[in-house]
Amino acid sequence: MIRLIIVSWLWAFSFGINKHWVAGADPVLVTFIRLGLALLVMLPWLRLPRCGKSGVPALMGIGAVQFGLMYVALNYCFIVLQAYQVALFTVITPLYVAAIHAYRRRRMSAGLFAGAAAALFGAALVERWQVDKRTFWAAFAVMQVSNAAFAWGQVAYKDWRRAHPAETDASVFGWLYLGGALVSLAWAIFGCNWGELLTYTPQRWGALVYLGLVASGAGFFLWNTGATKVKPGELAVLNNLKSPLAVVVSVLFWGAYAAMLPRDWFFLAAGTMSIAAAAIAARRAGEPA
Repeated sequence: MIRLIIVSWLWAFSFGINKHWVAGADPVLVTFIRLGLALLVMLPWLRLPRCGKSGVPALMGIGAVQFGLMYVALNYCFIVLQAYQVALFTVITPLYVAAIHAYRRRRMSAGLFAGAAAALFGAALVERWQVDKRTFWAAFAVMQVSNAAFAWGQVAYKDWRRAHPAETDASVFGWLYLGGALVSLAWAIFGCNWGELLTYTPQRWGALVYLGLVASGAGFFLWNTGATKVKPGELAVLNNLKSPLAVVVSVLFWGAYAAMLPRDWFFLAAGTMSIAAAAIAARRAGEPA
């Protein structure tokens, strides 16, 4: 669980960094840059899986969905939405994690869905629901593609590692990044203006380097490997921990303090406690990791 909490803090910073220095850039190019840098992080340890070459397509497929498809959709939303609105539209992810896990295991668990619903409720309390109706439905739909892709990938990797306990995460994880990078590269070759890269400011490049090496490279590795060590209910719930943390970061670092009303502080506290309680309940549940 510690890994998931650490990554939640990293991603809480990412929302503001994306909106302040990256938003407006081509989402496919941004995806390719971030995943290319993430691949560099894991490249020194990359090896063929011990199960043989047959494991490579499976790992690359997971990365293509969880990182490639997810990031293109997410970065598109940063063009048309505020950072807090993007965070808002991610709150349904725990339900996707619960549903995908139940489908893959062919077993329904009321406790799992209850925990996911509690996490959704807690994040919904934290987020501000003022949304421009002109962009609501289109952005909402795109974000659900992003949420479902990310949820499927973390559950799929958890199951893959469960089926291959002899593998080491560090030696195989680069294949996920390669799969995601190739998806975004194929898209970028045919649909992007590569000359846009020449217009990027030093601040934007600095933000992309941080997002690629730290938030993506280290963050996704810690998240997926952490997911293999926790129960499904914990994983579902902790997908929403970044929501209250993103608000805290926006207050401390992005000057959002003046916009916070007394009721916002109350909802922040209530939502955080709801997510924490759901995570503790999931940890104590009898379902195995």
